[in-house]
Amino acid sequence: MPKFSIVIPSYNHMAFVADAVRSVLGQSEGDLELIVVDDGSTDDSLDVISRFSDERLTILTQTNQGAHAAINRGLKESSGEYLAILNSDDAYHPERLRKSREFLEADPQLGLMGSFIEIIDRDNKVLGIKHGYKDFEPWSIENPQRSFRADSDLRAALLTENFLATTSNFVFKRLIYEKIGEFRALRYAHDWDFALRVAGVAGLGLLPEALMRYRVHESNTIRENLEAMIFEICWCLAVHLPRHFADAQFYAHHTPDQRIEQLLNSIYTYGCEQVLSGMLIQGLSDDPSAARELLDPEDVRRQKYLEYIKWKIAPKEGEPSKSNFRVEIKEVGKNGLSRLGKPGRILHRFISFFR
Repeated sequence: MPKFSIVIPSYNHMAFVADAVRSVLGQSEGDLELIVVDDGSTDDSLDVISRFSDERLTILTQTNQGAHAAINRGLKESSGEYLAILNSDDAYHPERLRKSREFLEADPQLGLMGSFIEIIDRDNKVLGIKHGYKDFEPWSIENPQRSFRADSDLRAALLTENFLATTSNFVFKRLIYEKIGEFRALRYAHDWDFALRVAGVAGLGLLPEALMRYRVHESNTIRENLEAMIFEICWCLAVHLPRHFADAQFYAHHTPDQRIEQLLNSIYTYGCEQVLSGMLIQGLSDDPSAARELLDPEDVRRQKYLEYIKWKIAPKEGEPSKSNFRVEIKEVGKNGLSRLGKPGRILHRFISFFR
């Protein structure tokens, strides 16, 4: 059994997937298997992957079913003690797996970990470093000092946003995967949902070193469908907020009134609080079948939510469009995003929402 199993869900990234594969096979931690699942690519991605000759590499193919399905298939075929995911347009630092293993072994309570992230463009130019939830937030909070972002509680911070940003930043134990199950059928928030499920049964870790490279480019899934993205944000909150607030461990270092104050200053739904309220009333947290049904594209209630979201974010007379994300542009190194030209505009999209 290898120490690590890495799954690459590959889809139409012929320009980048070779870098992803090389970054795994070139790890200093060589005791690994790499499983690439091509999710019905229509470009030459599969040809690029097939050129690699390494006994640690397994290539699987399937019709296009989405990233979560490709990840799940790869994980089912895996055998490693530790599991990791790398999207086909991202890349690992050469020491990522070794340092991740040491980090997890140092704290048996941890179930999943990530690291700081180096953000790059399609030409590998470094655009900035994301330091967990300390910067590149997906939205502004009026009183961050009173929110879940205020201290070092990673579990609470995760209820505000997916600060891990991407499945490419996930390294987790097989025992945890076997305990919580596979990734759910979410297009934009399958990573956030998975991490929140882990946080309910094990600790989270953030290694303070940029050990993965997240690539921003024109074909990222970021902001691909704003209504669906907001729907999934509300779904995740409705499913997970009650569970975490009902857990006594959530109050280990905070009183109930402190947690409520943080909650009131943390939750952001792009002005669609009614959608979150409706899902909470549905009791999704206590009814897994109802939560699962709401993810069915044909579900009538889902369509009602999406119709409301579309109406809510549509520009009203005399008002700016709500589809223009309310984000705070952060300076990247010495150059602001406005000085980065096209890469800066793409990075702005990254800040708007993390896949």
